[in-house]
Amino acid sequence: MKTPVKHLLAAGAFMALGATSVHADAISDFYRGKTVSMIAPAGVGGGYDLYTRFLARYFGKFIPGQPSMVVKNLPGAGGIVAANHMYSVAPADGLTIAMFQNTVTLNQLAAMPSVKFDVRKFTWIGNMSIASTICAMSGTAKGIKAKDLFEREYVIGASSGSANMIPLLLNNLAGTKLKVVAGYVSTSNVQLAMESGEVSGLCGWSWDGARVNGRDMFTRDSARVVIDIAIQPQPELQTMGVPFLMDMMPESDNKEALKVILSTQVYNRPFAGPPGVPADRVAALRKAFTETLNDPEVKAEADKLGLDVAYLPHERILELINLALNAPQRIQAKAVDELNKAGF
Repeated sequence: MKTPVKHLLAAGAFMALGATSVHADAISDFYRGKTVSMIAPAGVGGGYDLYTRFLARYFGKFIPGQPSMVVKNLPGAGGIVAANHMYSVAPADGLTIAMFQNTVTLNQLAAMPSVKFDVRKFTWIGNMSIASTICAMSGTAKGIKAKDLFEREYVIGASSGSANMIPLLLNNLAGTKLKVVAGYVSTSNVQLAMESGEVSGLCGWSWDGARVNGRDMFTRDSARVVIDIAIQPQPELQTMGVPFLMDMMPESDNKEALKVILSTQVYNRPFAGPPGVPADRVAALRKAFTETLNDPEVKAEADKLGLDVAYLPHERILELINLALNAPQRIQAKAVDELNKAGF
């Protein structure tokens, strides 16, 4: 006697439900009572440390089994030390994840001798902040238009990192006429120089920092954001009517090289595990990451702290990594050459 089709379907559904339950129980059993190490690729007190510790406050409760979380700082070589550790030393068991400095892709692109990893092989989980950098102008220059940066010379203060590199890259690849005065101790010192009229502005200022640290200047209208420097418009800057750099550049190898360089900003605070983490644990970590960043409590606390939190899936991280590493050789070579000229 044949079993009715509806009974077979019901049995199949029950078995599938049972398999899903067993899978979930296996993940819960694995993580319950354990500790997940979250590595910050820089010292205590900076942006990478801040975002890692913020995520650690909430992430564990969304992982099945609710493991405890501990943050470990592993600074060195602009994030290369942490990336090398995650690639070759950290166990691939789902109990160690790290935030990566987004520049590790450029380190690999430039074939730096200290790079002992392939960014395409990390177990990418997700990204929690999408960056743009800006040029902000003050004093008599605060009323200028973005096009003026390409037509007249303006004195820009710079400390180190992107505040020094971005103006040089813009001059060489986009045709701006920025005169960079380097040597300032920090971005806050450049802000003081802008207030006193010592310099006209600051370029390469990360918007996620500027929207907090420069809030007073923008509120008092002593400084204004002149241009959004990225490969995709930053939504908040777009709402403010800030011109977007890529809209102002003609199609050329220069533009493509700048896209390669700036593409890393989109995954500004990415997290990954070592290569080879078991697929079921990877799926659980990715799901937990998504749920954490979409949680209303987490969003509210991020807003309260002034953190610019924006979720990006692992697929988009890999897409952007490949945009850089699969670019035509002439574009890669131009990007690396300009990075070296800018002091990368």
